[in-house]
Amino acid sequence: MIVIVVIIISIIVGREVYVATHIQTCAYLPAVCTTNGNGLLLTFDDGPDEQNTPKVLSVLRKYNVKAVFFCIGSKALQHPEIVQRIVADGHIVGQHTFHHNPFRSFCSTNSYFAELKKAHEALRSVGVVPTLFRPPLGITNYMIKHAVQRIGYTTVGWSVRSFDTRRESRSKVISRVANNLRPDSIVLLHDRLNNSDEVAEAIITLAQKQNMAFCNPHTFFSKNKN
Repeated sequence: MIVIVVIIISIIVGREVYVATHIQTCAYLPAVCTTNGNGLLLTFDDGPDEQNTPKVLSVLRKYNVKAVFFCIGSKALQHPEIVQRIVADGHIVGQHTFHHNPFRSFCSTNSYFAELKKAHEALRSVGVVPTLFRPPLGITNYMIKHAVQRIGYTTVGWSVRSFDTRRESRSKVISRVANNLRPDSIVLLHDRLNNSDEVAEAIITLAQKQNMAFCNPHTFFSKNKN
């Protein structure tokens, strides 16, 4: 029993270190991790969420900030109207695999490609043709690299990881982002959390007080295709 607990803890700790380093250093899979001076970019993973994504969209509309939403294919099929609202509001929809199962990150290239393809078709069925991709948990390896290259996506990482999925106070999450925010940061957030809209608004107002502009993701990614 003790051995099992130790193994589980090692996996969790190792995963945190692995994903925090590999996606930012573009290990294995080339990834866009900053906007090269084009302004801050907010990105949201794990949606669409029926309750919280619309609230995030309302905040972004209030401040006229455009973002990138990396949607899970299975959730997109459940909430196509939210995906369509994301697009209608001028944001970009990227894909975040179909199941968001971290164990699939260590399967074969063909299996991972099938996962990407399934998510691609799911998003296309609700009116989106994705060209951007973010691997779940930021995991990268040779199998994922070859699968992504095969489907032809641009991979997007981050330079500021909020860790907003941890059981922490909103103020601690915001403080973490604030301490690392730069004019060309790509910020990793999640739109499935109950306080996603509040965190997003706090980061936007904080950036504005520091005279940091926000990137237009459509313009940026049209110029920076892999």
